[in-house]
Amino acid sequence: MTTDDSPEPPGARRASVGIHAALFFATFAFASLSVEGKLAMSPPHDVSPTALAMARFLGGAAVFAGAHLALRTPRVTQLADALHLAVLAFFGVVCNQALLLVGLRITSAVSATLLISMIPVLTAALAALTGRERFSQRAGAGTAVALFGAAMLTGFAVPRLGDSFALVYALSTAIYVLHAKSALERLGTVTVMAWVFGWGALLFAPVGGVALVREAPSWSPPAALLVAFCVLVPTVLAYAVNAWVLRRASPTLVAVYVFLRPPLVALLAWAQLGEALGARTAVAGLVLLAGVTIVATAPRPHAGPAPPPAPPARDGDALAPAPAIALLTASPDAEVPGPEPARSPPFKA
Repeated sequence: MTTDDSPEPPGARRASVGIHAALFFATFAFASLSVEGKLAMSPPHDVSPTALAMARFLGGAAVFAGAHLALRTPRVTQLADALHLAVLAFFGVVCNQALLLVGLRITSAVSATLLISMIPVLTAALAALTGRERFSQRAGAGTAVALFGAAMLTGFAVPRLGDSFALVYALSTAIYVLHAKSALERLGTVTVMAWVFGWGALLFAPVGGVALVREAPSWSPPAALLVAFCVLVPTVLAYAVNAWVLRRASPTLVAVYVFLRPPLVALLAWAQLGEALGARTAVAGLVLLAGVTIVATAPRPHAGPAPPPAPPARDGDALAPAPAIALLTASPDAEVPGPEPARSPPFKA
């Protein structure tokens, strides 16, 4: 029988195992998009990036709008908030997801994943450029290391088109991370994600909706299964599990799992796509991730006095996800569209 002063509460070991299992699943699920998405967009399936992106937007909108209504999270009543969320949707869903899938179609899954890891570096740089934070010497050194790793990955040349799309994806995500904080603080994550995915589906419909309606009837059963997988696993389940985990795991633990994504993508790409991991890619990836780690763990003093604490988000917001677990390494004071409630500083991992 345990007593009140027991060093470990009952079930603590089981909870720890459960958190690790959930973190691994979320990391694996996010990583799977790079490979399963590329499979769906390659012969003989030939699903277009626009149709696949639209299917993901619609799936995310349905799930998060349902959670928003069921959990009765804060409603958007001001036009300014609705327009702010539309801008966030453009950078956080339409621009970055469409560019990610287009880039993924014409570059390797491993290269795309490694370049996406630049999100924390770009977020820190943008925060410094906009006066939100001061750039420490350590962050500057980490940025230089990460940029050198990215240059190695692209052969010290102008990035190929697919790699360029992956880098623009990372930049648009960094912009989203920096500007999502105020909405998340006032409205909570479930409300924000429901509106962001909803706006994203609406804004992308003139392109993606047309492609989806035109292509879906001709998809073979394997192609339809791959699209369904991309909607269910790396979109809905990954975000939901990520949300559950971030309420329970420490940011440091989450950060460790963030850096498991590139190796998982490399393993999946080798097994399913036959992509061999070249020596240059491996070394460049290690250098790039080392730079990202330095930036993510660097102290970032605020450029000015800390703002007053925001009102806590409602508890019903526990289900909200983050577009990618890698965003957790972005910036200590930047809320991500993610699973961690808006009331707690995300960084962070």
